[in-house]
Amino acid sequence: MAMGANTPRQSSNAASPRPATTRSRYHHGDLPSALKQAALALITRHGVEGFSLREAAAAVGVSPSAAYRHFEDKAALLRAIAADAFVEMSERFDEAMRTVRGSGARAAQARFRAQGHAYVNFALRQPERFLVMFGPFGAGAACPQPVAGSSGRTSPYEALSRALDELLAAGVISASRRPGAELLVWSAIHGLATLAVSQALRPLSGEVDSMVVRIAEDCLRALAETPTR
Repeated sequence: MAMGANTPRQSSNAASPRPATTRSRYHHGDLPSALKQAALALITRHGVEGFSLREAAAAVGVSPSAAYRHFEDKAALLRAIAADAFVEMSERFDEAMRTVRGSGARAAQARFRAQGHAYVNFALRQPERFLVMFGPFGAGAACPQPVAGSSGRTSPYEALSRALDELLAAGVISASRRPGAELLVWSAIHGLATLAVSQALRPLSGEVDSMVVRIAEDCLRALAETPTR
């Protein structure tokens, strides 16, 4: 999870048929996709808060009113981008999980680590979409819920819950630590992904994969311990 290529500037010559051809294509349903791609290109240059829906409309050569027929405001556009990104992240999770075969404790731990790698790799490869998913305007507010339009695919949150349940069933983590474990794990791996995307970890970029493993192992160790009173 192409990241918003810029549409070439159209000629101002009124006799040119290109603007009309471009606009007619959008009438067939791909204007929302074009606006999302334009928004991502603008985010790359100006940040999530540094663009407007009108600017996205201008970037694809349509009027603001045409854009507003699909998205009531900028927040709605960002939520649509986030929803697409959560679907794609879920696909990356599914792919990562399928690489691990077998059952039992070792396989459960390998699948758990695979999710961590999938999460951080998605963030590094698609930083603009990652920032939208968890940025302002409430774009990621529904992320723990089932992913809309994903043909029954579970959300990343649900996939994490299933991985934790598998670890519990395999005896890797304790029953007393299982409730709410999603928050511990997600906070840890999301923190690493956010630091990596912000380039705060630039001196350690070659070690990101090993950091994912370290975080996964530390989380498993914490979830295996019986709390003391």
